Amino acid sequence: MEYTLDTLQREIDGYSPSKNKLPRSKHAVVRLNESLEFLDICVLSNVNIGLTGAHLRTAKDDKPFRINKFKAHIAELANDPNARIILGGDLFYFPGGGRKYRELYAPNYYEQVAMMAELLEPIKHKIIGAIDGTDEIKIFENDGLNLTQMLMDKLGLHDRYFGQMAEIDFEFKNAYTGNVPRTVHTLFDHGFLVANVMNTVAKKTEGLQTKMAGKDFYFTSHYNKMFIEKNAVIATEGGSRIVKKPCYFVSVGGYRDFPNRLTSNRNTAPSSTHNGVIRIFVTLNPDRHNIHGHDYLGEPQYKVCQEFINFGTTTSSHLDFDLCEEIASLNQQNSMVQQELARLIQEKIDEINRQNTEIALQKFYGAKEALERRKAKTARPKTADAGEVVIIDEKGGREE
Repeated sequence: MEYTLDTLQREIDGYSPSKNKLPRSKHAVVRLNESLEFLDICVLSNVNIGLTGAHLRTAKDDKPFRINKFKAHIAELANDPNARIILGGDLFYFPGGGRKYRELYAPNYYEQVAMMAELLEPIKHKIIGAIDGTDEIKIFENDGLNLTQMLMDKLGLHDRYFGQMAEIDFEFKNAYTGNVPRTVHTLFDHGFLVANVMNTVAKKTEGLQTKMAGKDFYFTSHYNKMFIEKNAVIATEGGSRIVKKPCYFVSVGGYRDFPNRLTSNRNTAPSSTHNGVIRIFVTLNPDRHNIHGHDYLGEPQYKVCQEFINFGTTTSSHLDFDLCEEIASLNQQNSMVQQELARLIQEKIDEINRQNTEIALQKFYGAKEALERRKAKTARPKTADAGEVVIIDEKGGREE
């Protein structure tokens, strides 16, 4: 049968989108306990648990993931009461090739899900949500299985599967927000294609802002590069005030030495296998009254702040904001004292310099004036003046 324009028109008119597809995104609001002063956000991704290094005859380095480091990080997160976790994709491994090839070079998908659930069991109550990575998408497209949803079901977190992107608003309400709810807006996206240099990672992560503006944090988890950048946006506050608000772009590392087999024998930098938490807190902005441009551009009343904490320090680190405020006040007082001392010292130096100048001038011009007087006296002829004594001899003559 000939395929004609009428055939094309009928097929277009009869088209209906497939219902068997991965969800694009999901939005959630997390209201934090009032006792929580700060939040430790950790993204776990790029694990590829099914990668066992079974490709023996190859020029490419195909090492398994760093399982001991992954276990150590999970243990530390379990002991951090402020930790909240996002599963950022590529938790599972898609070997590629045909079905027989995939069965030969990796555990089957159900075994991968079971192993990942066992690893995450100690921290499952801290998991806020999970998104798909490129390997999960390939598994879905080739074998029809949604491993991320299967994992969340096994952990008892069915409603925390977010699809391919997660919008999560964390609502702080504590003493540092004046007991008023203050929201930190975050976006988690796995990313796409490869990025072997940091500049490309930065551009792709920053590009999320053009797709979905208004977030305080933008996270990507595909590029296996640890990257944190701070920027600022101009926004309105209360509809009447224009303020400069900070925003942060974060790319996280993973647990593989290279992001894929192809890059392992090429001239590319290895992946970052370091990880940590992004500590987030909201506090009164000390720069609130710093106004720029003739009362045109100001700072927001509350400021969203972040700090990267390496694993190994999360449980021992604690921010005491009262202490921080007291130290800041003392530092400000010390700065004022320093400025006053500097002013007094400068005044004393100026006075000493002035005195030294006067003494030098007096000495110089005094010596010059005395020399001029001596020269004038030597050149003047001798004459009798009113004070001269005259002796007259007995003969009537005059003798000096």
